[in-house]
Amino acid sequence: MIASFRVRTPKRPAAACEERLEIGGRSLPLVIVRSPRARRAALRVDATRGEIRLTLPPRVAEARARRLIETHREWIADRVASLPLPRPFMAGAEIPFEGEILQIIWDAHRPRVPVHDAPGGRLIVGGPAEGLHGRVERWLRRRALEVLSEESRAYAEKAGKPVAGVRLGDPKGRWGSCTSGGRIAYSWRLVMAPPWVRQSVVAHEVAHLVHLNHSPAFHALHRKLLGSDPACARAWLAANGPALYWVGRAG
Repeated sequence: MIASFRVRTPKRPAAACEERLEIGGRSLPLVIVRSPRARRAALRVDATRGEIRLTLPPRVAEARARRLIETHREWIADRVASLPLPRPFMAGAEIPFEGEILQIIWDAHRPRVPVHDAPGGRLIVGGPAEGLHGRVERWLRRRALEVLSEESRAYAEKAGKPVAGVRLGDPKGRWGSCTSGGRIAYSWRLVMAPPWVRQSVVAHEVAHLVHLNHSPAFHALHRKLLGSDPACARAWLAANGPALYWVGRAG
Protein backbone atom coordinates (compact mmCIF):
# COMPACT_ATOMS: atom_id res chain seq x y z
CA MET A 1 0.00 0.00 0.00
CA ILE A 2 1.22 3.50 -0.84
CA ALA A 3 0.02 6.85 0.51
CA SER A 4 1.04 9.98 -1.34
CA PHE A 5 0.94 13.77 -1.51
CA ARG A 6 -0.51 14.24 -4.98
CA VAL A 7 -0.32 16.90 -7.63
CA ARG A 8 -3.73 17.69 -9.11
CA THR A 9 -2.98 15.79 -12.32
CA PRO A 10 -4.96 12.70 -13.37
CA LYS A 11 -3.27 9.49 -14.40
CA ARG A 12 -3.03 9.01 -18.14
CA PRO A 13 -5.20 6.15 -19.47
CA ALA A 14 -3.28 3.45 -21.28
CA ALA A 15 -4.75 3.90 -24.77
CA ALA A 16 -3.37 7.21 -26.04
CA CYS A 17 -1.91 8.68 -29.20
CA GLU A 18 0.17 11.84 -29.30
CA GLU A 19 0.89 14.52 -31.87
CA ARG A 20 1.60 18.26 -31.58
CA LEU A 21 -0.73 21.23 -31.89
CA GLU A 22 0.49 24.68 -32.92
CA ILE A 23 -1.61 27.18 -31.01
CA GLY A 24 -1.16 30.53 -29.29
CA GLY A 25 2.38 30.80 -30.64
CA ARG A 26 3.42 27.58 -28.91
CA SER A 27 3.75 23.96 -29.94
CA LEU A 28 2.33 21.53 -27.38
CA PRO A 29 1.68 17.79 -27.40
CA LEU A 30 -1.91 16.89 -28.27
CA VAL A 31 -2.78 13.67 -26.50
CA ILE A 32 -5.96 11.92 -27.64
CA VAL A 33 -7.02 9.24 -25.20
CA ARG A 34 -9.76 6.66 -25.51
CA SER A 35 -10.98 5.63 -22.10
CA PRO A 36 -13.57 2.90 -21.45
CA ARG A 37 -14.69 4.89 -18.43
CA ALA A 38 -15.37 8.12 -20.35
CA ARG A 39 -19.04 8.91 -20.95
CA ARG A 40 -18.39 12.05 -23.01
CA ALA A 41 -15.54 13.92 -24.64
CA ALA A 42 -13.44 15.99 -22.23
CA LEU A 43 -10.88 18.60 -23.32
CA ARG A 44 -8.31 20.10 -20.95
CA VAL A 45 -4.94 21.83 -20.95
CA ASP A 46 -2.61 20.19 -18.43
CA ALA A 47 -0.35 22.82 -16.88
CA THR A 48 1.93 20.26 -15.23
CA ARG A 49 2.62 18.07 -18.24
CA GLY A 50 2.37 20.95 -20.69
CA GLU A 51 -0.03 19.15 -23.00
CA ILE A 52 -3.50 19.42 -24.50
CA ARG A 53 -5.49 16.32 -23.61
CA LEU A 54 -8.67 15.12 -25.24
CA THR A 55 -10.33 12.12 -23.56
CA LEU A 56 -12.90 10.25 -25.63
CA PRO A 57 -15.36 7.42 -25.06
CA PRO A 58 -14.34 4.30 -27.02
CA ARG A 59 -16.82 4.71 -29.90
CA VAL A 60 -16.50 8.43 -30.66
CA ALA A 61 -15.22 8.94 -34.20
CA GLU A 62 -11.85 10.68 -34.54
CA ALA A 63 -13.36 13.14 -37.06
CA ARG A 64 -15.72 14.34 -34.34
CA ALA A 65 -12.77 14.74 -31.99
CA ARG A 66 -10.98 16.89 -34.57
CA ARG A 67 -14.05 19.11 -34.94
CA LEU A 68 -14.21 19.51 -31.18
CA ILE A 69 -10.61 20.73 -31.12
CA GLU A 70 -11.20 23.19 -33.96
CA THR A 71 -14.37 24.64 -32.42
CA HIS A 72 -12.52 25.15 -29.11
CA ARG A 73 -9.29 26.63 -30.49
CA GLU A 74 -9.92 30.01 -28.88
CA TRP A 75 -10.65 28.36 -25.52
CA ILE A 76 -7.48 26.28 -25.84
CA ALA A 77 -5.41 29.31 -26.86
CA ASP A 78 -6.57 31.25 -23.78
CA ARG A 79 -5.42 28.46 -21.49
CA VAL A 80 -2.18 27.91 -23.36
CA ALA A 81 -1.41 31.61 -22.90
CA SER A 82 -1.61 31.14 -19.13
CA LEU A 83 0.85 28.21 -19.05
CA PRO A 84 4.26 28.74 -17.45
CA LEU A 85 7.12 29.40 -19.84
CA PRO A 86 9.97 26.88 -20.20
CA ARG A 87 13.05 27.72 -18.12
CA PRO A 88 15.91 25.67 -19.59
CA PHE A 89 19.18 25.18 -17.73
CA MET A 90 21.44 27.44 -19.74
CA ALA A 91 24.04 30.14 -19.18
CA GLY A 92 22.46 33.25 -17.71
CA ALA A 93 19.16 31.54 -16.85
CA GLU A 94 17.52 32.19 -13.50
CA ILE A 95 16.11 29.18 -11.69
CA PRO A 96 14.25 28.78 -8.37
CA PHE A 97 16.15 27.12 -5.55
CA GLU A 98 14.79 26.71 -2.02
CA GLY A 99 12.47 29.66 -2.53
CA GLU A 100 15.20 31.95 -3.89
CA ILE A 101 16.47 32.65 -7.39
CA LEU A 102 19.83 31.41 -8.64
CA GLN A 103 21.47 32.66 -11.82
CA ILE A 104 23.42 30.07 -13.78
CA ILE A 105 26.90 31.36 -14.52
CA TRP A 106 28.81 29.28 -17.05
CA ASP A 107 32.59 29.47 -17.32
CA ALA A 108 34.18 26.76 -19.45
CA HIS A 109 37.45 27.10 -17.54
CA ARG A 110 35.90 26.38 -14.13
CA PRO A 111 35.48 22.85 -12.67
CA ARG A 112 32.54 20.85 -13.99
CA VAL A 113 30.95 20.40 -10.55
CA PRO A 114 28.61 23.37 -9.92
CA VAL A 115 29.45 25.70 -7.02
CA HIS A 116 26.68 27.45 -5.14
CA ASP A 117 27.66 31.05 -4.49
CA ALA A 118 24.94 31.63 -1.89
CA PRO A 119 25.71 35.29 -1.07
CA GLY A 120 25.76 36.18 -4.75
CA GLY A 121 22.70 34.15 -5.70
CA ARG A 122 24.69 32.31 -8.37
CA LEU A 123 25.33 28.74 -9.46
CA ILE A 124 28.73 28.67 -11.12
CA VAL A 125 29.18 25.82 -13.60
CA GLY A 126 32.22 24.90 -15.68
CA GLY A 127 33.00 22.32 -18.32
CA PRO A 128 31.77 22.02 -21.92
CA ALA A 129 28.62 23.91 -22.87
CA GLU A 130 26.89 20.79 -24.20
CA GLY A 131 26.84 19.16 -20.76
CA LEU A 132 25.59 22.20 -18.85
CA HIS A 133 21.99 21.05 -18.55
CA GLY A 134 22.89 17.67 -17.07
CA ARG A 135 25.36 19.11 -14.59
CA VAL A 136 22.84 21.62 -13.25
CA GLU A 137 20.08 19.02 -12.92
CA ARG A 138 22.37 16.52 -11.19
CA TRP A 139 23.46 19.22 -8.75
CA LEU A 140 19.84 20.05 -7.92
CA ARG A 141 19.01 16.37 -7.47
CA ARG A 142 21.97 15.83 -5.14
CA ARG A 143 20.97 18.81 -3.03
CA ALA A 144 17.36 17.57 -2.99
CA LEU A 145 18.38 14.11 -1.80
CA GLU A 146 20.57 15.57 0.95
CA VAL A 147 17.99 17.93 2.38
CA LEU A 148 14.98 15.63 1.96
CA SER A 149 16.82 12.73 3.59
CA GLU A 150 17.90 14.91 6.50
CA GLU A 151 14.45 16.39 7.05
CA SER A 152 12.72 13.01 6.69
CA ARG A 153 14.86 11.51 9.43
CA ALA A 154 14.40 14.54 11.67
CA TYR A 155 10.60 14.38 11.38
CA ALA A 156 10.63 10.58 11.70
CA GLU A 157 12.52 10.91 15.00
CA LYS A 158 9.76 13.21 16.25
CA ALA A 159 7.15 10.68 15.08
CA GLY A 160 8.98 7.78 16.72
CA LYS A 161 9.16 5.79 13.48
CA PRO A 162 12.21 4.85 11.38
CA VAL A 163 12.54 5.70 7.69
CA ALA A 164 13.54 2.65 5.66
CA GLY A 165 14.87 4.73 2.80
CA VAL A 166 14.50 7.94 0.79
CA ARG A 167 14.64 8.15 -2.97
CA LEU A 168 13.90 10.76 -5.63
CA GLY A 169 11.99 10.73 -8.89
CA ASP A 170 10.26 13.13 -11.25
CA PRO A 171 6.62 12.02 -11.11
CA LYS A 172 3.93 14.20 -12.67
CA GLY A 173 1.18 13.06 -10.31
CA ARG A 174 2.60 13.39 -6.81
CA TRP A 175 5.10 15.34 -4.71
CA GLY A 176 5.78 12.45 -2.37
CA SER A 177 4.69 8.95 -1.41
CA CYS A 178 5.24 6.51 1.44
CA THR A 179 5.01 2.72 1.39
CA SER A 180 3.88 0.43 4.18
CA GLY A 181 7.53 -0.66 4.48
CA GLY A 182 8.59 2.85 5.47
CA ARG A 183 10.19 3.88 2.18
CA ILE A 184 9.56 7.48 1.13
CA ALA A 185 9.87 8.88 -2.39
CA TYR A 186 9.87 12.56 -3.33
CA SER A 187 9.89 14.69 -6.43
CA TRP A 188 13.37 16.19 -6.73
CA ARG A 189 11.65 19.44 -7.81
CA LEU A 190 10.73 20.13 -4.19
CA VAL A 191 14.24 21.56 -3.77
CA MET A 192 13.09 24.50 -5.88
CA ALA A 193 10.17 25.31 -3.57
CA PRO A 194 10.49 27.42 -0.40
CA PRO A 195 11.76 25.34 2.55
CA TRP A 196 8.48 25.67 4.48
CA VAL A 197 6.59 24.20 1.52
CA ARG A 198 9.07 21.34 1.12
CA GLN A 199 8.95 20.61 4.85
CA SER A 200 5.17 20.36 4.77
CA VAL A 201 5.43 17.61 2.15
CA VAL A 202 8.11 15.85 4.22
CA ALA A 203 5.99 16.02 7.37
CA HIS A 204 3.04 14.71 5.34
CA GLU A 205 4.95 11.64 4.17
CA VAL A 206 6.50 10.99 7.58
CA ALA A 207 3.02 11.12 9.13
CA HIS A 208 2.16 8.24 6.78
CA LEU A 209 4.76 6.14 8.60
CA VAL A 210 2.27 6.14 11.47
CA HIS A 211 -1.05 6.43 9.60
CA LEU A 212 -1.09 5.04 6.05
CA ASN A 213 -4.32 6.91 5.30
CA HIS A 214 -5.77 10.42 5.44
CA SER A 215 -7.77 10.01 8.63
CA PRO A 216 -8.29 12.78 11.23
CA ALA A 217 -5.48 11.18 13.25
CA PHE A 218 -3.15 11.47 10.25
CA HIS A 219 -3.96 15.15 9.70
CA ALA A 220 -3.50 15.87 13.40
CA LEU A 221 -0.07 14.24 13.34
CA HIS A 222 0.87 16.12 10.18
CA ARG A 223 0.08 19.44 11.85
CA LYS A 224 1.89 18.39 15.03
CA LEU A 225 5.06 17.37 13.19
CA LEU A 226 5.05 20.49 11.05
CA GLY A 227 4.22 22.80 13.93
CA SER A 228 1.85 24.85 11.76
CA ASP A 229 -1.16 24.56 9.47
CA PRO A 230 -0.16 22.80 6.22
CA ALA A 231 -2.96 24.55 4.31
CA CYS A 232 -0.64 27.39 3.27
CA ALA A 233 1.86 24.95 1.75
CA ARG A 234 -0.92 23.14 -0.12
CA ALA A 235 -2.14 26.48 -1.49
CA TRP A 236 1.41 27.42 -2.57
CA LEU A 237 1.84 24.13 -4.45
CA ALA A 238 -1.57 24.44 -6.09
CA ALA A 239 -0.70 27.93 -7.34
CA ASN A 240 3.02 27.53 -8.09
CA GLY A 241 3.73 23.82 -8.32
CA PRO A 242 2.97 23.42 -12.05
CA ALA A 243 5.61 26.05 -12.91
CA LEU A 244 8.30 23.91 -11.25
CA TYR A 245 7.76 21.27 -13.95
CA TRP A 246 8.76 23.81 -16.59
CA VAL A 247 12.16 24.43 -15.00
CA GLY A 248 14.80 22.63 -17.03
CA ARG A 249 12.48 22.25 -20.03
CA ALA A 250 13.49 23.60 -23.42
CA GLY A 251 9.92 23.77 -24.73
